[in-house]
Amino acid sequence: MSVNVREIIAKALYELETGDTLSHYLIRDILEKYDYLDDRDKAFIKRVTEGTLARKLTLDYVLNGISDKPVSKCKPIIRVILRMSAYQLMYLDKVPASAVCDEAVKLCEKLSRREFCPFVNAVLRKLSAKGEEAFDLSGVEDRLTRLSITYSVPLWIVNMLEKEQGDTETLLKGLTESRGISVRIIDKAKESQLVKSWTEAGLNFTESKYVKGAYTFDFVGSPDRIPGFKEGFFIIQDESSMLAALATGVKEGDDLTVLDMCAAPGGKTSFIAGLMNPKGHVLSFDVSKMKTSMINENIERLGLTNVTVSVNDASVLNESLVEKGDVVLIDAPCSGLGVIGRKSDLRYNISNEGMRDICALQKVIVSTAANYVKPGGILVYSTCTIHKAENEKVVKYITDNLPFGGDSLRPVIPELFEGNIERASDYALQLRPDRDGTDGFFIARFKKKA
Repeated sequence: MSVNVREIIAKALYELETGDTLSHYLIRDILEKYDYLDDRDKAFIKRVTEGTLARKLTLDYVLNGISDKPVSKCKPIIRVILRMSAYQLMYLDKVPASAVCDEAVKLCEKLSRREFCPFVNAVLRKLSAKGEEAFDLSGVEDRLTRLSITYSVPLWIVNMLEKEQGDTETLLKGLTESRGISVRIIDKAKESQLVKSWTEAGLNFTESKYVKGAYTFDFVGSPDRIPGFKEGFFIIQDESSMLAALATGVKEGDDLTVLDMCAAPGGKTSFIAGLMNPKGHVLSFDVSKMKTSMINENIERLGLTNVTVSVNDASVLNESLVEKGDVVLIDAPCSGLGVIGRKSDLRYNISNEGMRDICALQKVIVSTAANYVKPGGILVYSTCTIHKAENEKVVKYITDNLPFGGDSLRPVIPELFEGNIERASDYALQLRPDRDGTDGFFIARFKKKA
């Protein structure tokens, strides 16, 4: 059966343009649906879909400089076809310009109306003729506006990062770079054989400098193409999520009760439970059955028996959990600005008002979690964002209003303090992709006062 990969891309981008589907879930589902395609086609689908979404502001700026009609005034499917074609012309050197233009016209005729085809063809031919000259920012005097266009990040976010973080361009470059997938090996005894099988399969991967038994792969299509996945020898998990699990200080053989409060999809739960297994107990919960089903799927695949999964709202006090936790972990709901390289649509969907709501929710959750920690126990707070109101200000809220003091991360993740990196605190760390090679992630560790 013949499949038009560009049509798949156009339909996916149209769904993202007009609906509320999250891009990383949609792309995952598409790659699973078309798993029978060869790796080149799947790589093309992934790169063009993600790249078009990630570079939307840049592409619109370029197209608006060429077209007599602003992109925002075009019909959604025409916007999609123009953007995905412009992305190919600007960022994919190996795709012939003539093929891009011809395929765009065919898509226009099939998915929209023939009368729009001359417009699409004219705009793309003009872009092809201009080449690099089309992306000319010499007329944009404001530095932050240029950064917004260059890295396709809304200007209000660029302004916020400039105010809070400094070295904004380096940070934006790191945040918006595409990242591979990370895995964590479950059985150490199998590590050397797995690494050998990955090498023999011709996969490109690097070892984590922070987490033992963790590796990051370049694009491989579906994870089950990595030798050992189907057998359950490793789990897909972002490196930053692994660091949050390590921040709990749980070690092999510990017999502790750990609460993972916002646990889906279950990576941190499985990491912690796996360290203690068969001892200890992880109470893992999230707000809906859909989320807990993801946790259960990971737990069952890994054969862990020391986990209890339940639906529980982290913002609502559960009396049965009061002072049950030797360790409580909160990977809190957040704006996600630290992972916009993986989830490009986050940068376009978040707003100042949305951030204020998130910050209020985070304080409710940590206030609730404080009740679950035993006296002398540990609380770990983490987010996947770079935003002081969601990170440093929540830390201050905890130490000012709750019975906790900061507890150093040096003994539990010493690798984060090696080298010449200066940390503002030893118990609350903001990780940056440009400096640390991780997602934009925040981790803080506290000890409850007796």
